[in-house]
Amino acid sequence: MKKTQPIRALEAKGVCFETLEQSQKEYTAQGVAADLGVETARVLKAMLVRFTRPERPSPGGNFAMFVTPGDRRLSMKKVAETLGDKNADLASERDVERISGFQVGSVSVLGLRRDDTPTYFDEHVLELDQVIISAGRPDLGIQLAPSALIEAIDSPEIGNFCE
Repeated sequence: MKKTQPIRALEAKGVCFETLEQSQKEYTAQGVAADLGVETARVLKAMLVRFTRPERPSPGGNFAMFVTPGDRRLSMKKVAETLGDKNADLASERDVERISGFQVGSVSVLGLRRDDTPTYFDEHVLELDQVIISAGRPDLGIQLAPSALIEAIDSPEIGNFCE
């Protein structure tokens, strides 16, 4: 198996994890869960949000990563409040690929192309024993404890970001 950027990031941090090969390419949390025979909640969704910061404008835009359990919906109202931008919205497919380096449907929480992207975890992620994140490919997942994932990410914010 070829190592992906998320796998290399976890290994560099010394995090214990297991890779899970899927029988086919899946691009949704529901599809991954069905393929692996696990609860949808355990498959984390990593969603890139574009927003503006008047005090620090960025020519390429400002982005943040929001991570939720697979069975929950991200609340754009809560996202807007958190980021201080009522016009915050999910990033376009083009921006997702440009910023993350991954295609839509296989975006990982780790190993983003741009390392200045803040990460926000919904608090419900911490209620799970084990979670599955994308390995950056639509046919490979990474299973680990939520606490280990949180440790592997530099200063994520934890809050209630779901509807």
